[in-house]
Amino acid sequence: MRPADVTSNYACMSCMKLMTNFSLVQKPCLHKWVYDSLWNLPFRSLRRMLSYAITGASRGIGLGFVKSLAANPSTTVFALVRDVSSASSLHEFVDGHNYQNVHILKADLNDVASIKAASEEVAKITKGTLDVLINNAALVYQERINMMLDEFPDEKSLEEDMIDFYKTNTLGTIHMINAFLPLLRAGGTKKCIIIGSALASTKLARNTGVIRFSGYAMSKSALNIAGVRYATKYRSEGVIFLTITPGLVKTLQGKPDEVDKFFAKEEERIRQQFPQFEGSITVEQSVHDQLALISRVTIDQSGAFVNRDGTDLENEGYIKEM
Repeated sequence: MRPADVTSNYACMSCMKLMTNFSLVQKPCLHKWVYDSLWNLPFRSLRRMLSYAITGASRGIGLGFVKSLAANPSTTVFALVRDVSSASSLHEFVDGHNYQNVHILKADLNDVASIKAASEEVAKITKGTLDVLINNAALVYQERINMMLDEFPDEKSLEEDMIDFYKTNTLGTIHMINAFLPLLRAGGTKKCIIIGSALASTKLARNTGVIRFSGYAMSKSALNIAGVRYATKYRSEGVIFLTITPGLVKTLQGKPDEVDKFFAKEEERIRQQFPQFEGSITVEQSVHDQLALISRVTIDQSGAFVNRDGTDLENEGYIKEM
């Protein structure tokens, strides 16, 4: 609310005298003019500065988040990567735009010490708070990724692959959340985002008959349960946990024609079962939609598993994305 003493269209005695001495012709009170100038600033400039930490920020969707968020100079962005020295695309982007609000830190899902060190560094910069943690990093591909669980050459290779996926995607992300949770609880926005996969949906598995990517899908499904557990425990504190599927995003590296061929084949395969499938999308579109959802999600949705438009993936939303 505006104080009553600055809403008058006429100058007070002190401002009248000042305007007379300096030959100013402005009639409204200078106090009102100053207050109006501040009051009418765009709302975004008066908002509290937000801080984001994004894992897996060296490329793909993670880098897309960094690019989008860094464009706002009032936002502090922590780009967490497995290996700082090899994150060439991230460095090129930050150096090329001379961003001062992006901090590149090491945080390897398989190295708990690096995760803790990253959270400590973030705490130093933000004075112990964090608004949004986006858990994007994940192990996706292995040599035997297309094998079904009974097709592995031996028990050892099966165990090794399943453990690798679980240790990285499930336990690694849990370690990340645990390390940054104190900062989120002390923050103003209190949002922990997990980038999930439609492959983790049991309903999708039943309706599509997909048997590939078992290790990846199982590790992501376990992470969905972890998200619900966190949401249940911290609901009373207002901390929001949300698992989002980003869509079929064009993140593959390679020659453009080969990449387009791959996605065209995938789209055709999916549309055979789901004609209304939206198709593959760009990183920019996926990130835009996810950030819009993150900004509007409330505690009522905490623990949910959703598409990037906010629809419940386990109901009818799963047919939109893969």
